[in-house]
Amino acid sequence: MKHWITKSRKTLIKDRWISLHADECELPSGRVISPFYVMEEPEWVHIVAVNSRGEILLTRQYRHAAKVVCSELPCGAVEEGERPLDAARRELKEETGYSADQWLEVASVFANPARQTNRIHCFLARELKSGDRLLDDSEEISIEFAAPAEVRRRIQSGDFSQALHVGSYFLAMESLPTWRKAET
Repeated sequence: MKHWITKSRKTLIKDRWISLHADECELPSGRVISPFYVMEEPEWVHIVAVNSRGEILLTRQYRHAAKVVCSELPCGAVEEGERPLDAARRELKEETGYSADQWLEVASVFANPARQTNRIHCFLARELKSGDRLLDDSEEISIEFAAPAEVRRRIQSGDFSQALHVGSYFLAMESLPTWRKAET
């Protein structure tokens, strides 16, 4: 398949969180679509942190756009110039106070390639150590460990409801047995 050609771009919003562009695009057929909105956001990280009992470290916080409080994975944005693994380590520490001795990048997937340019980097973390949290001013986050069966129950009930977190969770859980086998 051929790529679309961007004939022009008008930036509607640009700040530290998001850039929103209105593109004029020419399709391979010659048809023009205008505007076609493209959203640029930083790369994101999701962390599936597993304790020695096999439980998953979850965060719980308010999400304003949907006006819900939900369970999710520790997560956050990759800062400019930062490697995804370094961002995952930083976000785990900031949000939960935990650090991990073992890390595995499970996948790097697009959030929504139809409209967004960023990827989500999913990591497994093990050998957890607790410490002090470093929450941002806008964050109010509670943490807890939950067994995989409880996480699946929360997915089914709609409490663990962010589709991207659900995908990261299942990708990581699928990789966990393989990771263990590779070390023996």
